[in-house]
Amino acid sequence: MLVDFTVENYRSIKEPVTLSAVAQKQSDRQTSQSSKRKRVKSDHEIAPGYHVEGWDIELLPVLAIFGANASGKSNIIQALDYLLLMMSHSTQEAVALQKLFKYAKLDPFKLDSISIHNATKFELRTIFNNAIYTYSLVLDRNHVLLEKLDYALNTTKRPRRLFHRQWNENNKKFIWKTGDYFIGAHNQLQDNIRENELFISTLLKLKVDVIESFLDWLRTIWHGINLGSEDLYLAVIPNNQNASGFNQTLEEALNIIQKFDTGLSRIEFQKKSDERIGYNIYAVHNTHDGNEIQWLFDEESLGTQRLFQLAFHIVVSLGIGGLIIVDGLGTNIHPNIVRSIIRMFQNPKINPRNAQLIFTSHDNTLQRNNLLRRDQIWFTQKRSDQSTELYPLTDFHVRNDLAIDKAYLDGRFGAVPFLPSEEEMILQGDEQCQES
Repeated sequence: MLVDFTVENYRSIKEPVTLSAVAQKQSDRQTSQSSKRKRVKSDHEIAPGYHVEGWDIELLPVLAIFGANASGKSNIIQALDYLLLMMSHSTQEAVALQKLFKYAKLDPFKLDSISIHNATKFELRTIFNNAIYTYSLVLDRNHVLLEKLDYALNTTKRPRRLFHRQWNENNKKFIWKTGDYFIGAHNQLQDNIRENELFISTLLKLKVDVIESFLDWLRTIWHGINLGSEDLYLAVIPNNQNASGFNQTLEEALNIIQKFDTGLSRIEFQKKSDERIGYNIYAVHNTHDGNEIQWLFDEESLGTQRLFQLAFHIVVSLGIGGLIIVDGLGTNIHPNIVRSIIRMFQNPKINPRNAQLIFTSHDNTLQRNNLLRRDQIWFTQKRSDQSTELYPLTDFHVRNDLAIDKAYLDGRFGAVPFLPSEEEMILQGDEQCQES
């Protein structure tokens, strides 16, 4: 599970920003009588956190990021997706995927004469089997400058080095340091790792007992497709080795979107006759007279198309306890459906394996009606130098019965655009008319 993620000098992100899934401690204060009358739930009632044995922390199943256009909320999750992409693929595979996903390239903060020449830094903390793994990466467009992985057991809390490699510019080589807990044949590969290759991506092809749960999590990550490019993968999914597993996942995904009243009866995949790999995808509907009619899936509404891809990922994620990253979760999807998706992840009975969902949205209605805890709501806004600032709602110490959605639009938490007044718009329109 994701604990937190930190990134520095990536696209609009200049200073380090951290997105954390660690739940805030429950308040000792009693819920006020007015809150009880309004039927306002406590944060724990809205979404119980995943208790981590031995660490005295709980992790949240859902994180939501809100902010004005161009404030950098997409860059936050794109940075996370970029890091996971690099970690879980070889350099050649990553380059191929970067051509599909335009954001998946290393761009430093360009509005500063110093930052544009500096390296980009990432840190990812995850927890598996009650051990916290901390992965750090520093790189520029030419090569890796630093890569290291540590872990800490819940019994001792003491960080233990697994591996550490740092670029030495003088001799053009990496300086390696390996911990006592990381002994094994995999270390013999260190001399073969290229300047722009990550050691962690090589380890994914092996079995390394001490980090196997961490590697399994990386192997299940979906990339790019969670960020609005869903059509890139559907035509080749049936080529997976486990056909029965795919069919079961497909059936469960269909069951989800049928409950959302899309009118879809089923999905059919028909192999393309002129290609070795690839399928035509058809949407099948029932007619009033009991017959069936089908058309190409891309003729369905954009909402149904995106909802099906999302449902497919939801089924996989809930089944393995994975992570889903979605940019603009409410795009082309009704708010009531979005709320249902969030509640699926919040419900321990539906989500017993502790899957997580991270998304961005402009829909402030998701901030109301006991849907999200206060520590699940994050904001982005632009600093004076146009860089991205990321902060949680809990920084404002708001009451749990506050109408957060209204307070947000009123600008109490920042993260909203500064708009010209109606009078200024009229004057600007008059000036344009006079010029013409």
